[in-house]
Amino acid sequence: MKLRKLAAAFVAAAVSLSLAVPAMAAEAADQRLTQVTLAVKGTLGIGDEYTEFYGAPDETALGTRWSLSWKNGEGELKVTATDEGKVLSLNRWESGVKVEPVLGGSFGGLSFPAMTREEAAQRARSFLDKVLAGNEKVTFSDEGEESLSAESYNFTGQVELNGLPSPMTVSVRVRLSDGEVTRFWRGDVSDYAGVPGEATTSTTADKARELLKTTLDLRLEYVLEWDGEEGGEKKAVLRYLPNSTDEFYVDAATGELVNLTQLRSKLRQQYETGGAANKFMAGAVMDSAAEEAAPTLTDTELEGVAKLEGVLDKEALDGKIKAWKELGLDKYTLGSASYSVDRETGDVTARVSYARNSEEGIYRRYVTVDAKTGELFGMYGSNPYRSALGDETSGEYKALLTDEKAQAKGEAFLKTLWPDQFAQTQRYSEAEGESRAAEHSFTFAQKVNGYFFPGNSITVRVDGTDGSVMGFSKGFDQGVTFDSAEGLITREAALEVWCNSFPVELGYMEIPVALDLSKEFELLRNAGYSYYNALKPGYALGDREIWYTGVDAKTGELTSPKAAQSEKMFYDDLEGHWAKEILDELARYNVGWMGGKAQPDKALTQLDYIALLASANGYGYDPAEKENVDHLYEFAYRQGLLTEAEREEDRELTRSELIKMLLNSEGYGPVAQLSGIFRCDFTDAGEIPEADLGYAALAQGLGIVEGDAQGRYAPQRPALRSEAAVVLWKYMKR
Repeated sequence: MKLRKLAAAFVAAAVSLSLAVPAMAAEAADQRLTQVTLAVKGTLGIGDEYTEFYGAPDETALGTRWSLSWKNGEGELKVTATDEGKVLSLNRWESGVKVEPVLGGSFGGLSFPAMTREEAAQRARSFLDKVLAGNEKVTFSDEGEESLSAESYNFTGQVELNGLPSPMTVSVRVRLSDGEVTRFWRGDVSDYAGVPGEATTSTTADKARELLKTTLDLRLEYVLEWDGEEGGEKKAVLRYLPNSTDEFYVDAATGELVNLTQLRSKLRQQYETGGAANKFMAGAVMDSAAEEAAPTLTDTELEGVAKLEGVLDKEALDGKIKAWKELGLDKYTLGSASYSVDRETGDVTARVSYARNSEEGIYRRYVTVDAKTGELFGMYGSNPYRSALGDETSGEYKALLTDEKAQAKGEAFLKTLWPDQFAQTQRYSEAEGESRAAEHSFTFAQKVNGYFFPGNSITVRVDGTDGSVMGFSKGFDQGVTFDSAEGLITREAALEVWCNSFPVELGYMEIPVALDLSKEFELLRNAGYSYYNALKPGYALGDREIWYTGVDAKTGELTSPKAAQSEKMFYDDLEGHWAKEILDELARYNVGWMGGKAQPDKALTQLDYIALLASANGYGYDPAEKENVDHLYEFAYRQGLLTEAEREEDRELTRSELIKMLLNSEGYGPVAQLSGIFRCDFTDAGEIPEADLGYAALAQGLGIVEGDAQGRYAPQRPALRSEAAVVLWKYMKR
């Protein structure tokens, strides 16, 4: 089972391995380093090949981490290990490793990697057998494909601890030239506080699922079903969709439901104190800078734009914009105007900027309008960062608008600007009544048959200090039709389906725990921690293999987005054929023909062969998509396979032409065209034209053509698709 990622990256960052703790006794340093070094050498099989070595400890609140480094003239090996010699990471650099070219275009460059992905995976598994503890096991995730351009393969997996899945992960990189592991990293129990709990439970997965189901929440609303094709029906259907909730787990020891979100909040508070305001201010400054950096037209360019019939200059647009008193722009200074022309419709829009300076900083507004009429399309505004507001007795707090009053101002504006669309909407978010804020944002979504359709919505932002509208936008498609609201399943039934879509199994989980005053946690508490992550057995909603968006409100079936799947090359017409194994091996590297048919005994056309050679260089071609043919031939011209004048897609190639195109693309052409220096042993060598003799001799020397049953080269015989694939395979295996 893949456990849900239970901790954000900032929690991992908090596990700083350089916490200040009492220094290690100097007289024990050399002894401890000796013990660790011997243990690591025994694990990794390090001999006497290195000429330099050093090691240093990093004393942390979680224990000691040793950094070990071996060097010689050819490279360096760095290892991180625990005080007991357990290897946690490895990085290997070797300057003397020769990297062979793997793609065509140079003398003899096209070839298979030195080993397959499965062979590399076996090397990675053998390495893990050396470094994992006896109660640990790793199964690599089934990700990654064979690649002709690969120089190494990466493998990742989750650590099973005491037979249970855990949040600890492992990464191994294997170099293909020699099968050496060049990088290794793992999560370890030493990253956590205390000793992992025993792999036992007082409850069951079914009971845990029932508890976890109570933490889920669904809402019923319309979503758009449309294939994106112009002219296609845009239909909205009802779906039960998940609402955001806190994350929970069920403690295996007690069987109780525990709020993980609250526990993580306590852990996070230890190192976030005082940082939020600064980060917010930095973000605001960056946003303002980004807006200022947006490209604008110069005065000269604006004069040219103003010559377009009916397009208003920025001063005229300014007058129309400021006529909307609700925007509160009277005290703002007009800035630039950026014009944009829709090439399909010819419509011209303008983005007009405004700014107002104050002691707090710069207030900015950007208004998008029709450049010919000044009709409002949208607006974005940003205010300078405001210091924390006072309590309810302060004048500053009382001066702010309540949520209710801000909504009234936003609604009044929208009723005037977009009356027809706004009349079809209701407030989408929960009303906050007397809540006061420096800014208020409201979204109004279309409501049909008593259910929201957020696909058609209007948003407005209101400044809480003066009630002005500081932003608005609209997305409304009147061409959507709505499915009926009859025959719906209940929310309870949908919740059952939704909850059952998650795997729930017992596993070790990363849980923030309160640190007591025992000796076990003394160093962590001295470092300032009252909470820290520990490994505890429990149950949670795990990761699903498919991403579901919700539950169909009528059928009760899970729904998921239609994602484009990358097609893997395969053939279903090779059973019993002599070239099956070769064609299948090439297909694992996506070398061959898409569409599921190899057609091994079909005569080879020019297009067939170019598609085959292009696939070996990373170009995919689906015969069902004819528009990609030009791209294939552009590749062929660049590789020297043929000239534009020689393009004849359906022309059948001879065996001689097959060899010439391959060897020319690999850089052998100039050598093959030398006269008077070649001989070959084919039984029909005397019948081979002088211009082709060099190619035939090279093909025999490289071992890519051995002759037919009678030992003939048969240069003029039509080539088969299977023969082309076998010749390419032999060339890549040479």
